[in-house]
Amino acid sequence: MKNEAPLVEPSDALVPPRRNPPLPVWIAVVIVCTAALWGGNPVAAKYSLFSETTGIGLPPITVSGIRFLLATLFMVFWCRMVRSPLSITRKQLPACLIAGTLLAAQIGTFSYGVHLSNSTHTTILINTFIIWILVFEHFISRHHRMTTPQIIGCILAAASALITILLRDKLSSPSTGTHDLPSLFGDCIMILSALLLAAKILFIKSQLTKIDPGTLMLWHDLIGVVWFVMIALLLERDQVSVQQVDAEVVVGLLYQGVIVGGLCFAVQTVLLKTYSATQISVFSFLSPVFGITAAALFRSDPLSSWIFLSLGLVAAGIYLVNRQGPRYNKSNGTDAE
Repeated sequence: MKNEAPLVEPSDALVPPRRNPPLPVWIAVVIVCTAALWGGNPVAAKYSLFSETTGIGLPPITVSGIRFLLATLFMVFWCRMVRSPLSITRKQLPACLIAGTLLAAQIGTFSYGVHLSNSTHTTILINTFIIWILVFEHFISRHHRMTTPQIIGCILAAASALITILLRDKLSSPSTGTHDLPSLFGDCIMILSALLLAAKILFIKSQLTKIDPGTLMLWHDLIGVVWFVMIALLLERDQVSVQQVDAEVVVGLLYQGVIVGGLCFAVQTVLLKTYSATQISVFSFLSPVFGITAAALFRSDPLSSWIFLSLGLVAAGIYLVNRQGPRYNKSNGTDAE
């Protein structure tokens, strides 16, 4: 946001929450494109992670480290392009350390979740982070007060994810010829990763009035890499071999690092400076549609015709969440049409 709302003081208790500006069409198109790219991330992760069947791939934390090393390099280029400072002040360092630590926890659990589950479940469950963001922004920070239609919109979008995962469970059997089958433990880890992602997004948003978006993303990536290197040296030193790396592993790493870890995160952070996390993140419910399609094309996951029902629910949810409520009339303290 351009002007981040301060914590509510007792004397300000009756002041209504500030409304966020509506999303222009071109901004919505950009967010949909990033949702599509994000949807392909679990598939790319599957290609880069070690598979016992093929003997090809790298362990989860190593993949995470390489991914965000590439993202760090991308952010150096991004900062140069948008003229963001590369250095930070001593006062900004604690925020960068927290953001980088949240990144390491979230991406580490994400990589393990992908390793233990399949692309479709991963795509759906990681996007439940919008539920956590909604709960925090609506009930705790009150930075984005949801109207009844907007809450219904999020419920519809969540229902689309639930329908998709239930259908996927019916189709996930060895007889379908899928490459990857989900596991309950992997799915639980992915839900934890979604919670950590929501916490990271909200924390980063709270710091955008203090640190330039590009600078914050650069340092949050770099600090995350430091965590990944230390953990990988401790836990995965004997599991890494050049012989386990082929062209598919390299492409998967480039996609995760440059496209998602770099470009998508940078775009999201820039948008968070103006729009609420709920407005932006609700589009993530499109990611399961894109992700399931990618899983069907590249990982032989079955694609059900019921996905169109899920897409309809997503579209309805997005419309309701981004539907503008009545404007607040400051002169008489009432809502104005």
